[in-house]
Amino acid sequence: MVYTARDAAASSILAAGSPFRRQVKIVATLGPSVSEVDNLAAIIDTGVDVARVNCAHGTIEGRTRQIAMVREIAESRRRNIPILLDLPGLKIRTGPLEGSEPAMLARGTKVRVYSTPVISTREQLGVTYPDLLSVVQPESRILLADGLIELVVESIENDHVVCGVGRGGPLAGRQGVTLPNVRLQNASLTEQDKIDIRFAARQRVEYLGLSFISSADDIIVAREYARTLGITPGIVAKIERPAAIDDMDAIVRTADAVMVARGDMGVQLPLERVPIVQKEIIAACNRAGTPVITATQMLESMIMQPVPTRAETSDVANAVLDGTDAVMLSAETATGRHPVAAVEMMSRIIHEVERHGPIRSPAVSRTLPATDPEQIITDALGRAAREMTDAAPIDCIVVFTLSGASARLVAKFRPGVPVIAMTTDPYVARKLSLVWGIRALVFSMTDDIDELFATASRQTIEAGYANVGDEALFVGSIPIYRVSGRTNLLHVRTLTD
Repeated sequence: MVYTARDAAASSILAAGSPFRRQVKIVATLGPSVSEVDNLAAIIDTGVDVARVNCAHGTIEGRTRQIAMVREIAESRRRNIPILLDLPGLKIRTGPLEGSEPAMLARGTKVRVYSTPVISTREQLGVTYPDLLSVVQPESRILLADGLIELVVESIENDHVVCGVGRGGPLAGRQGVTLPNVRLQNASLTEQDKIDIRFAARQRVEYLGLSFISSADDIIVAREYARTLGITPGIVAKIERPAAIDDMDAIVRTADAVMVARGDMGVQLPLERVPIVQKEIIAACNRAGTPVITATQMLESMIMQPVPTRAETSDVANAVLDGTDAVMLSAETATGRHPVAAVEMMSRIIHEVERHGPIRSPAVSRTLPATDPEQIITDALGRAAREMTDAAPIDCIVVFTLSGASARLVAKFRPGVPVIAMTTDPYVARKLSLVWGIRALVFSMTDDIDELFATASRQTIEAGYANVGDEALFVGSIPIYRVSGRTNLLHVRTLTD
């Protein structure tokens, strides 16, 4: 279905103080807490911009239902909401639990660890890594549940290892397992990843999250595999391994978006390094113009509590100040008791930070220099658009974009006015919902340039993004809309209906 600006005018995005006036976007993870239509609709109405579906949990049938619900609700709200399908990668996990309650592993006790996903109890557990017995030795550490539980290998038996519990705690089913200082040998895409990408092709999802990558080559492999299936989703590279941090610049240049995946990063690295690495990744993305998502435990206490801690509030605010494009909720919306309150709180924090003016990290002014002559011109126009909105009474920027590249280019320089992307492709419109500051409208193309400007003016006003008499800066290409990624037009025009 194609959404026009008139459709958008009927939706809640026009309300005064609407959460959809934010520049920084909110990604919410789906799960049992929002498995019913009313609950899912509530978090979408409260401010969710991107729906994350985690392939590490649930079933194909469940994920199919989640995606269908998001699209049905988005259609009813005239919203462009993309699906981020998060692939598990080579994530080692424990097996399922014996019962419904977590298994309590007490410090000083012993536990048998098998290299198959056997039922987990206080005395034994299995992991989804067949080579476990060959990569550990006595005194090796095995970390469970994002590092909350620590096991120390005492002996290696025929089909299991015996461990002492060095740091205990409750262990739920299918929890993450980390083997510190062990370099896992694995293919860029696991067989399960390929199954999930084929599912993504059937569902036409907008983004694929690529877990546990080691280099930019992993992104290329995933992108090419998706193309063989006839889809071109944006690849979100999750930086969490030390090897990926070492190849950060190449990953940022190659990916369509990047996720600062602090959960596994905080297990792979010393915890005290995580804040600095987060800032380095965001700065690298800002320089390259690559959208970046800051994720994991942002409002963790709201899984159980109706309000966050002060530290969590500051964490979200500082990610916004650092220059992130989006912030993400994980268990807060997937399994938490207060999913709507978590989205509302995150939106309020972002609003308060943005209320003090455009957020431009120092990295935005130090963007990577282009080398291709045409790209040099395109980058210069993007920077000029930002400078014009600073120096002249420009009320909004309207970008004509075929692939979304021109709109992302403008957003890269963080202008202080709304960025409206006009595209003929609903798929592109949904993908742009992840990017800082962009609101997309779908329109019908015309070869008449005067009619094109008039149509864009009318739709921008009808959508509530501007008013009659406002000054708009139009950005696009000549010939209009014929060459993807080529931007060579700046045009100031007074909006009329």
